[in-house]
Amino acid sequence: LTMASYHWVVLVLACTCALSGALAARDLADDPSMAARHEQWMGKYGRVYSDAPEKARRLEVFKANVAFIESTNAGNSKFWLEANQFADITEDEFRAIHTGYKPAAAADKGRSTGFRYANASLDDLPASVDWRTNGAVTPVKDQGQCGTHYALR
Repeated sequence: LTMASYHWVVLVLACTCALSGALAARDLADDPSMAARHEQWMGKYGRVYSDAPEKARRLEVFKANVAFIESTNAGNSKFWLEANQFADITEDEFRAIHTGYKPAAAADKGRSTGFRYANASLDDLPASVDWRTNGAVTPVKDQGQCGTHYALR
């Protein structure tokens, strides 16, 4: 290859990459087939919403998640994402439902000012404490296919 043809090939490759990136990052919110795609997804995963506003909100979350999936898949990753049963929930909802994660605002709501050892004596302490009944320990959570919950029993 001559130097001029080499530059031409590089220019064509750069334009091709830029065009494919632009097509992959198209605005999914305006895609008329996105509602149909959401309906198909709902059927596949048996999702039913309580009312039209909830369905509209979940469609917006679905669109945002699909946009993230497609932009990630358009990149140079060694993995591939796809819309699964969690495609209509936000990251915070996923964490709250499946990891026991509680946002800082929710965690601080019922918190007392703290425990003080002043005026405490051994005679006032109970012989035993079941922390499960006091809400300090939670039941074993469903970790899905992770399997680590068996080690914590």
